[in-house]
Amino acid sequence: MRHGGLAALVVGLVVAGSARASAAEGAGPIAVIVGTRSAVERVSNDDLRELYLRRRRVWPNGVPAIPVNLPASHPVRERFSTVVLGRATQDLLSYWNARYFEGITPPIVLPSPAAVRAYVAVEPGAIGYVPLTDVDGTCRTLLVLNR
Repeated sequence: MRHGGLAALVVGLVVAGSARASAAEGAGPIAVIVGTRSAVERVSNDDLRELYLRRRRVWPNGVPAIPVNLPASHPVRERFSTVVLGRATQDLLSYWNARYFEGITPPIVLPSPAAVRAYVAVEPGAIGYVPLTDVDGTCRTLLVLNR
């Protein structure tokens, strides 16, 4: 299953009931997550940087890697971008504009941590991040970012 189908249905259902993020959400630890069916067992900060800048687009087992972002205005995304990518979310606009002309698209964006969890739960190649307090049994935590 690619970016559509069941994943889109699940995300759509979750989005319908999701609430806006609060500033407090961005202050705690961030969990980097995959679905329980994902073959990915571990990921480093360097791996995340390569995946989220789309320099690496396939997992070692050959499955396409699908990095998932929260919206640019979400405080958890801002912290993730700063900690993992070393740049503020706004500073990445010129990077993605340049990649566009190379045919490389940015990671998909989902509106809430609940939507990210729902997507990675049904898409084996997906990886995302949510506040650690939002992790549930539908996903596995690969890494916790505390900074």
